Amino acid sequence: MTPYRARTRFYPVRAAARLTAIVLALALPFSMAQTSAQDNNAGDCSANKKRDRPIGCDTQEKAAAIVPVLAFDWIPLASVPESLRDRECVICEGRYIDPLAKESKRKAPRENDIHARADTSEMREDEAILTGDVTAIQGYRQMRSDKAIFDREDETATLIGNITMREPGLLLQGDNAKIYSATGEALMYDAQFVFYESHLRGTADALARDENDIIHIHNGTFTYCPPGEQDWAVLSDVMDVDLEEGLATAHHATIEVEGVPVFYTPWLRLPLDDRRRTGLLWPDFGNDSDGGLDISVPLYLNLAPNYDALYAPRYIQERGLDHELQLRYLNPLVGEWLAAGAYLKNDSLYADDIPDTDSADRWLGILRQNGLFEERWRSQIDYSKASDVDYMRDLDTANIDAQRKTNLIQMASMDYLGDNWLTSLRAQQFQSLADDINKDYEEIPQLTSFYRSSGTPFQLQPILLAQYSNFGSNEDIVTGERLYGETGMSYPMLWGYGFLTPTLKYRQVTYELNDDRNENRFPDNSPSAGAPLFSMDGGLVFERETSFGEKGFLQTLEPRLYYLYSEKEDQFDQPNFDTTDLTFSYSSLYRDTRFSGHDRLDDANQISAGVTTRYIDNETGRDLLSASIGQIYYFGDREVLLASNSEPETDASSGVAGELNFTPNKNFGVRTSLVWDHRENNAESAFVIGSYKTDNNAIFNLGYAYRRYLVSEAQPQTDEVNASTYLPLDNNWSIFGAMSYSLEDNLSVEDLVGVEYDSCCWRVRLVHLRYYNNVNGNIIDFSDPDLERQKSIQFQILLKGMGGFGNRISNIMQEMIRGFRDREY
Repeated sequence: MTPYRARTRFYPVRAAARLTAIVLALALPFSMAQTSAQDNNAGDCSANKKRDRPIGCDTQEKAAAIVPVLAFDWIPLASVPESLRDRECVICEGRYIDPLAKESKRKAPRENDIHARADTSEMREDEAILTGDVTAIQGYRQMRSDKAIFDREDETATLIGNITMREPGLLLQGDNAKIYSATGEALMYDAQFVFYESHLRGTADALARDENDIIHIHNGTFTYCPPGEQDWAVLSDVMDVDLEEGLATAHHATIEVEGVPVFYTPWLRLPLDDRRRTGLLWPDFGNDSDGGLDISVPLYLNLAPNYDALYAPRYIQERGLDHELQLRYLNPLVGEWLAAGAYLKNDSLYADDIPDTDSADRWLGILRQNGLFEERWRSQIDYSKASDVDYMRDLDTANIDAQRKTNLIQMASMDYLGDNWLTSLRAQQFQSLADDINKDYEEIPQLTSFYRSSGTPFQLQPILLAQYSNFGSNEDIVTGERLYGETGMSYPMLWGYGFLTPTLKYRQVTYELNDDRNENRFPDNSPSAGAPLFSMDGGLVFERETSFGEKGFLQTLEPRLYYLYSEKEDQFDQPNFDTTDLTFSYSSLYRDTRFSGHDRLDDANQISAGVTTRYIDNETGRDLLSASIGQIYYFGDREVLLASNSEPETDASSGVAGELNFTPNKNFGVRTSLVWDHRENNAESAFVIGSYKTDNNAIFNLGYAYRRYLVSEAQPQTDEVNASTYLPLDNNWSIFGAMSYSLEDNLSVEDLVGVEYDSCCWRVRLVHLRYYNNVNGNIIDFSDPDLERQKSIQFQILLKGMGGFGNRISNIMQEMIRGFRDREY
């Protein structure tokens, strides 16, 4: 189960919310007392002086400002201003342009007088009859028709012929309309509407609003497609719209594609706004060579404003029915909570693959929490547990990263954020998903407290840190308690031309080992070690103005020296609970330890020398180029190592480490890092990634990663090329792909290829994915003739403005194509 895949909409017809605007137009409250009509022949409105102008001229001028309707205000691409030509406009070969888009909606229309005009006007007892280009304006609302009849006694207005009603964001047209001012009821026949922002248009034989403010749309349709096209549409006999509740209920609804009905439901509830609603979500499906057809139909339950549920029965052809449930809860006192679980009874495929398993029932449990109380107390829970080591690989097929997982974290923490102190209580362990990678120890609990100095220049900054950890394990290994502490001070000095920071501190680690687990593995159950540490970190900054062509830059040259000294302390009698070697890179030159964790107090007598140069754009202040190179020079052997029986490291210097970042513009960038072994004249590690994104959203990525393992020969050498692209061929067709190719094994470890068709109305994608399952986390032997490559075919279709299925493709593309972000439409 994937824990709550992100969704931008809960329901298929997000665009149906735009029907709200239609109701507002139908409710245009024409008050008869405010309406005026002016015959065109009543006087000369061209007079310069206001007192010489007939009554009604101001009304004529305001009404004349109504922009005539031409094909729903749809503007062909050639006539669209360059600034408005986004990708959607190009694909659709045009766009709606709202002539009232800049009108202010701060003041409600009913607070304004109505200004009306017509070619002729006539009074018949209680009726006022306006004919010929009848126009009216009330605030930001506008109306036009061929004829209007106002009945003062019945308080009704009848509009006849070529009716146009509009307000910012909305256009409504019809042949006949009647408005009942007393009750608010309204009725329009042969109606058409456009909602500009959402690119929606629709039709209805009749639109009726009753006295309870419920709108009834009879024989209505709506679509995202531009005028002249209707690749898909939703049709319903009756749709009831409740604006107060923000819901629309369609009766006998049919989805048509190219005029062919493809889906029918006798009842369909649609949201009109962003409020969460209970209902079915779009189904998701896929197919892979392992599990076969995979279909999920989620049901969302809006239980309360601050908690909800998502239940998704998922049918996997070769495995059975998987039940997935997720609960979310939000409370300002206890934070955000997520509880999720999945249960698959008697996985038949798993039973065949692992015949000696105790149970073929598969399950996953997840609990997560994040909270912040009074800006002081911060809590976090991240707990996951699976029934077996293969669960994520077998059942989390929408996520390629799941195929690489080697463990599941089980952690809970509580932090206190004081003005000067940070105190953290944490319990943490892991469920291993790999046979060759074991996390033996659990930290239950770990208590850490340290002083957060201000870092103010030219002031002594105290260094205080204390950490207590209790390490347990279910394995037959040494367990016990560890107490680690640091105390000292630093004195940062900062000038415009450089900095200098001396630091002096003392480190101490003490253990209390459990007798029943030690069994003379270590001679002392209470070993301890302590060592002083001194460092001096200093650097200079030189600047000069330079230029390339007509472009001005500020170039810096920043040399830096870092001296580190720490006394050697014998630690052969101490266990190693959580300490590992840190990966060496340029940043390692200025660290005061070469280990993670606190089981080893490393000895050091060394100096690091490095230099950085930057090219900074004078106009934007952005780094266009930064390059760094440096090396550590050792004045003595490093005798403190992870394993007590390891030989000392005797090299007089480290490898040469360097970094380079080049970002000449927003579309192109290169990042590299390199560690060069000058003794053997080859690379210890190397990484480079180049990315280029064009203005038409094409993406090109090319990367290379290399690492020569120097400590553990049990780990394979990494020598891999990664490439990915998303390439539009024209306004509609795109191809995309990604590959991770192992130069060591001369084969593709993961690859993806796909094609996309994107029109104004809909989008469809087809993807073929291949990868190797890292079974139980073991190192893959690609020469094994029985090794099988997993294959998966995914299909996605989206009806724009409504929704679609196949969201797994979006997740996979964003994971494998660097810089790709799925656009809404």
